Amino acid sequence: MTHEHQPIRHVQARVYRPVGGALWLGPVIGLGFGLCALLALGLLVGARPQSADPSASALRPTAILATITPSPVIPTATPLPTPIPSPTPQGLYIGGAAIVSGTGSALRLRSDPGLQTTTLKTITDGTRLQILEGPRQADGLIWWRLRDPSDGAEGWAAQTYLVPSTIP
Repeated sequence: MTHEHQPIRHVQARVYRPVGGALWLGPVIGLGFGLCALLALGLLVGARPQSADPSASALRPTAILATITPSPVIPTATPLPTPIPSPTPQGLYIGGAAIVSGTGSALRLRSDPGLQTTTLKTITDGTRLQILEGPRQADGLIWWRLRDPSDGAEGWAAQTYLVPSTIP
């Protein structure tokens, strides 16, 4: 058997390098060294020995103290709503006043509401009375408890002979 020998070929591996790949690294390293050198120079220049000479203190920086004063807070006035006056009650009402009218002679102030109760006092037409209590119904009439301011007498009278007083 014959063997033929074939020549051995050598294959060379190719290495691919990106073009300009390391070009950025040089300036960055240089910039770093430059900054360090500037910082060291600044420290050396700033570190001066202190002198006993008073004129040298003029060269030292002076500390500036800033004081912040807050502005005073002044509240703004808020106008209050104007109260709306409540209407004056019409007619006869507790706390109001009545004038005796239309009796022909006098009104009977009684101990309780009703025509059969005891008469305490008679009051002439035109007399102003304070209304204390009421109204109540008795004997087909409406009754109010009243006070005569002239002597403080109190009693019940029929509404038929009372007119609301507009004067307080």
